[in-house]
Amino acid sequence: GQEGLHVRAVGGLWEDHVIEWLAQAGAGKILFLTYEDLVEDTERELKKIAEFLGVELTEELKKQVLHEGKFETMQKNPVVNNSSNGIDVKTTPFIRKGNVGGWRDYLTGEQSTELDKAIAKVHAVGGRVRCTLENN
Repeated sequence: GQEGLHVRAVGGLWEDHVIEWLAQAGAGKILFLTYEDLVEDTERELKKIAEFLGVELTEELKKQVLHEGKFETMQKNPVVNNSSNGIDVKTTPFIRKGNVGGWRDYLTGEQSTELDKAIAKVHAVGGRVRCTLENN
């Protein structure tokens, strides 16, 4: 039988990977963002990124980044969708639908419970993980 969901990242479990990065947050060289925040208010998050990088966010640059960062644009980009690595994106899509909470379409109830436990570990050390938008 299945032993539950173990979300793997390179070198270990997803929650351990996230917690290791969170431990480095005080160094000031890491900007933590969530996909949910980016979907909720892309311009707000783009301003955070530009400020963090020390980049002047001109209207032209903002327009370009917002276009290149659109789900539809990224889904077609071979570098982003992994097709440049020989992956058949029609049978094994790296970028699925771009919806917040899309995991619900893929995980069983038991797997969702396991994911909730992993997220709770991240929350316990002050990490901010969202799987929904507040107004969903």
